Amino acid sequence: MLRWIACPFRRSLHYRRSIIFPIITFMITTGLLYGLVEHYTYATRPVDPDFHSNYSSSHFNCQLRNETLRAIDLASSDYCKNLLQDTSCKINSITNFFPKSLPRLCPIQKGHFGDVIGCLSTDANQTYHGNNSQIFDIDIMCIDHCLKLSLSFAGYNALTGQCFCLSTFNDQHRLIDSNHKCADIVENNHKLKVNSSTIYRTGYTEFGNHLGKRRHGQNNTQIAIVFFLTVGGRKNLRQIKRLLRAIYSKQHYYLIHVDNREDYLYEELLQISKRISNIHLTNKRYPTTWGASTLLAAHLEAFKQIFNELKWNFSFVLNLSESDFPLKPIQVLTNFLSMYTSYNFLRSHGRDPYKFIRSQGLFHTFIHCDDYMFRIGPRPLIQNIIYDGGSDWYVLNRDFVHYVTYGNDELVNGLRHIFNYSLLPCESFFHTVLSNSQHCDTYIRNNLRLVHWNRERGCKCQHKKVVDWCGCSPIIYRNNDRTLLNETIDKPYFFARKFDPTIDEAILDWLDTKISRRDLSNGAFYLQNIYHSNYKTDRLNNVLKLIDTFARTILTDYQQHRRNCFLDDSIYLEQIHSIFESSLFQGYSLQYKFNDGEQFELLMKLNSLTTIGSEQVKRFEVGLELDVKEIVFLDRSKTFIEPKLVKVLIEWESMNDNDTCLVISSPTGVVLQRVKLLPSVEPLIIDIFFPVVSSTNMVGIWEMSIVKENYEASLASLNFLVLLSNEEPSLNEQYLRITKRFWSISNMCTTK
Repeated sequence: MLRWIACPFRRSLHYRRSIIFPIITFMITTGLLYGLVEHYTYATRPVDPDFHSNYSSSHFNCQLRNETLRAIDLASSDYCKNLLQDTSCKINSITNFFPKSLPRLCPIQKGHFGDVIGCLSTDANQTYHGNNSQIFDIDIMCIDHCLKLSLSFAGYNALTGQCFCLSTFNDQHRLIDSNHKCADIVENNHKLKVNSSTIYRTGYTEFGNHLGKRRHGQNNTQIAIVFFLTVGGRKNLRQIKRLLRAIYSKQHYYLIHVDNREDYLYEELLQISKRISNIHLTNKRYPTTWGASTLLAAHLEAFKQIFNELKWNFSFVLNLSESDFPLKPIQVLTNFLSMYTSYNFLRSHGRDPYKFIRSQGLFHTFIHCDDYMFRIGPRPLIQNIIYDGGSDWYVLNRDFVHYVTYGNDELVNGLRHIFNYSLLPCESFFHTVLSNSQHCDTYIRNNLRLVHWNRERGCKCQHKKVVDWCGCSPIIYRNNDRTLLNETIDKPYFFARKFDPTIDEAILDWLDTKISRRDLSNGAFYLQNIYHSNYKTDRLNNVLKLIDTFARTILTDYQQHRRNCFLDDSIYLEQIHSIFESSLFQGYSLQYKFNDGEQFELLMKLNSLTTIGSEQVKRFEVGLELDVKEIVFLDRSKTFIEPKLVKVLIEWESMNDNDTCLVISSPTGVVLQRVKLLPSVEPLIIDIFFPVVSSTNMVGIWEMSIVKENYEASLASLNFLVLLSNEEPSLNEQYLRITKRFWSISNMCTTK
């Protein structure tokens, strides 16, 4: 993707760098933060004794790391600032705030952690030094390092600290001595101390099953699935209803967690749950921003509700979001899972464990408050366990769900506590508990979904507004992905993600038709609610205020034909929806109510047209806020109030010429800017800066054109509306005249 003129805005996170000894720099580079607390030299400041808030806290006398200070500075509320400070102080002051080690309870082991195989001489172990070779202070760190790499043997030289890991060890005949450490047999031989390593067992051996390896149950086993939906965003209501319809069966159960900031969505889904007995909403709601630790709390609380209150007789819990959609009829999934009732389905990362651990931020402590995940400092990994993780979409059986919810052993208690302070907890918690618990051999490393990954587009730190970390997200399926989805027919994939009807509804219609056998070729409008008068937090932005003012002129005229005349303030705006047809933005639906109860709905459509007159141009769009992952504009009204800059998106179908430019013209025909355009395989994103929009000469309908430099041929053109935010009465009539040229009443209806 090429970018012109300016870069996208990103949240600025400036902080002081702490001083790190060279050996620790090496350890961080290799992902090894053992002993960090002992060796890290912090730039610190004492806790301010006068700092206080309404949050009930126990002020520990401690010094704060730079990361914590930076987080406190970024936090907006006193509650959050105090929580960050107090938690950091507790971690520093309480020795076992995070456990140093936890027991690994998986019965599928070969030997035990730390079992001594014997002492290997240099001649024998020289070839092993390249295998994950690291330096550690003590042997237990080396053994734990190899365990976390899922390798069965560790070699450690007590004098040099050299550590290497092996998946197999078949050189017993080369051992200087069996069952003894080198230090025990070469005490007075310095040369042998340098040139020998003790071989240990980590206890690890492969566990779990691949699909088809073993099956419990029969096809005719009656099972029930709890579909656990975690949803957010009021705009997704209709897609959630569509998903529910596609997966609904009286045989199964449906539990929905709605983000606690989405009251409109909650109330709408609550009406469904009141009508259908096997659909329920969770009692407790949490903010479910990307990567937040509250996501795990939402899952565990939902599990408690299933067992304690709902008392459903289920076999599996399968989680979904509004971005998922089934690939096969739900009965096919039911028949499949009936053969695996003893197993748990999770997708693992499938790469170097330490690369995954680093990418997930598991070497750091995170705290969620103010709708943000703050990073407050480093922490070591827990010893004696395997860290595992991958996708946070799962199919878990009843026994394991009960264990993660109510288990009371040291392992699961410790992991629940640790992941309460972790980024992306659902991507590691269930995997790590399963890999280390007595349920480890029920692990099937497949979560039965197809996820649309494109790392180049999906890993752009697009979540920095909600988390102090960079992460990745899948991209949206589009209609040209049909072949990819068709290839899943004979494979164990039952759901895919992500889908978005405002980006591409055709792919959803195609899948829905396959599953439901209904003809969806004549698709209807897709509506997204953006305002409802019942919710005080809903506010009209400047564009919607303009549209509302325009609509009221029509309603005022309509009042003259009513039997009773009412003043203008007798018209109440109830709801506004964005309208899409075939994923193209059409305009807004505005619903009003008169004092006598009569309801009136208007469809306001854009008159703005994009004209593409050349096969060389595939897309030509303008907007303010661009989704860089999906390369679509989040705002599509083409109506801008005093813009400082607008973004232009151009995608070529084929372009080899170097004589093309973009021309931006004001309402009076004055050319504001010309930008030379170059051939590109990737979409062009061009930032157009505006002069200070304070003159009425700037108000009106602007035009953009893609032209040849000789100006003889226009390849494409579009227009957009620019207005001032100043609501002077003298401008009202002018604004209405301009608005009527850019927006029009496409349809209307009324009902008693």
